[in-house]
Amino acid sequence: MLISYFIIILSLAGLAYIVSRKIPILMKLPLEPDSGIIVQKQKITIAEKAVDFVKEKIAHPNYLLVALGWLEKSLRKTRILFLKIDRYFISLISKSREKSREVAVKSKGWMSQRRMKKIERLKMLADLRRTTEEKEEMLLSILKQNPKDIKAYKELGSLYLEQGNAHDAKAAFEETLKLNPDDELANEKIGEIEEAENKNNNE
Repeated sequence: MLISYFIIILSLAGLAYIVSRKIPILMKLPLEPDSGIIVQKQKITIAEKAVDFVKEKIAHPNYLLVALGWLEKSLRKTRILFLKIDRYFISLISKSREKSREVAVKSKGWMSQRRMKKIERLKMLADLRRTTEEKEEMLLSILKQNPKDIKAYKELGSLYLEQGNAHDAKAAFEETLKLNPDDELANEKIGEIEEAENKNNNE
């Protein structure tokens, strides 16, 4: 809208300039039309009226005030427009920042979960790679620190069974029963060991 106002102002200024340049030529023309050329006289009359109109408007005492008032209103409207555009871009920037923060938080959470899964996977691999001797040493160390650890006795008994060491396995499960006589796994494993021993003795 501001551009249209500037175009109108420039057009009026150009018109005034052209008319002012033609005034000397118009003044030299005779008052009576030569050879009855009515069309030229009409053109000259229209040009003179336009020049008079422009001069009258420019010479009017309130013309400058009106023009300045109109220019001030236009500038205010333009300022309001730029302020609205500025607010719009500020809102876009704030929304972009919020989205960036959300993405950063989600990314951190995802990276943390991935790191934890990797640690768990490494622990599992380490457990799988640990030899039976290391497991035995670890369980014996636990029992040395806490002789009443039922879980360690049962794991040690199961480990001895995997190695084919029934004698030490039975001893480990018997220690388990001393701490907990109702332990189902220990009773079951001792029963299996004794049954296997009886078979071997009968054979």
